[in-house]
Amino acid sequence: MALRFSEEILLLALDDATGKLHPLPERALEFAVVGALLMELAFAHKIDTDDKELTILDRSACGDPLLEEVLTLLPSDVDTLPIHQAISLTRVKAPEFKEQLFQGLLDKGILKQEEHRFLWVLSERRYPVIDGREEDEVKSRIREVVLQDAIPDPKDVVIICLIVACDLAPYLFSAEELDKARPRLEVVAQMDFIGQALARAIQQIQNAILEGISYMGM
Repeated sequence: MALRFSEEILLLALDDATGKLHPLPERALEFAVVGALLMELAFAHKIDTDDKELTILDRSACGDPLLEEVLTLLPSDVDTLPIHQAISLTRVKAPEFKEQLFQGLLDKGILKQEEHRFLWVLSERRYPVIDGREEDEVKSRIREVVLQDAIPDPKDVVIICLIVACDLAPYLFSAEELDKARPRLEVVAQMDFIGQALARAIQQIQNAILEGISYMGM
């Protein structure tokens, strides 16, 4: 079963034992979701990128409502804009996109949804995996590229970019494997311009949060 980049990254971000998302850097998963969707637009030849800018090539309908919605968030009066701006513009709807993607995984029978009560009032949503084949397939592909130096498929480059941006590596590799995995992950992640911009955007947010915490502690 073919999955979106964004669906694969959501599966990797889920804790199999609890059905909850792993603790990730602030807003990292939101950025990863919109970054994955922008990458899908690139694979669909709707946009193109270089190391700094994103160019809109085709605004026509593509038969994918989610990608079409992402495309409408980009400015209609210009065809070229900085990649970081495109990511910021599309991130405003990231929570909605994430819900749609989870619903897609539910519809495909990959996840199920559970509601857990917290303090008898608040409801916490969890997504236990029904069939782990898709997740295992993604993990095995990535592990082969990273640990065995296999030549990455362009789609695997995308997933590795998202893994690096979200700091998901500790959940895919053992502590012993991470020493070898991190340099290889960084090398592969440099192969994609949107992935690079995504990682920079997340790092900037993290730095801003740390600066705010330091200021409050003064």
